[in-house]
Amino acid sequence: MTPSARDRAQVEAPFRLDRHLFYYFTQILARRQRALNLELQRFGVDYSRWRVMAVLNEHAGASMQQLAELTSVDRTTLTHTLKLMENEALIARRERASDRRSISVSLTPQGRKKLKQILPTVLAQTERALEGFAAPEVDRLREQLARMADNLKT
Repeated sequence: MTPSARDRAQVEAPFRLDRHLFYYFTQILARRQRALNLELQRFGVDYSRWRVMAVLNEHAGASMQQLAELTSVDRTTLTHTLKLMENEALIARRERASDRRSISVSLTPQGRKKLKQILPTVLAQTERALEGFAAPEVDRLREQLARMADNLKT
C-alpha cells in the first residue's frame, strides 16, 4: 500500500509532539490517574482497583481474559491486583463449572459497597476533565473515540 500525499507530508514535516493525538491521550490518562489515586486513598483503593470494580460492575463473572481486555491491563499486573482485592474481600474468584481451568471474577457485596462509595469521586474527575464541553460535544467525542478503538482492534 502506498502512503497518501497527506501521510507523506506528515513524514516529511518535522514531527511535533503537540500535534500528535496519542500524546494527549497519555497526558489525559496519566493526569486523571494521578488525581484519582490521590482522592481514592481515603477509600483505601487505587486506580487499578477502581478499574477492576468498574468492569466487574457491568461484567460480573468475567474471565481473566475478559478482565484483562476490558481493563487494558496485562495479566501479570491484573493477577496481582486481583490478589489484593480478594484479600480485601472486594472480589470473589470461582472456578467455572464448564471449564475448571478458567475462573470467573465478581464483586462481593463489600466490593459493590466500595464502588458505590467511590463512584461520585470518579465521576467528579470526569466532569472536571469535560469542563466547558457541551453535551453534544461529549457525545461526539465518545463516538469518535469508540471509532478509533474499533480501528485498532486486532
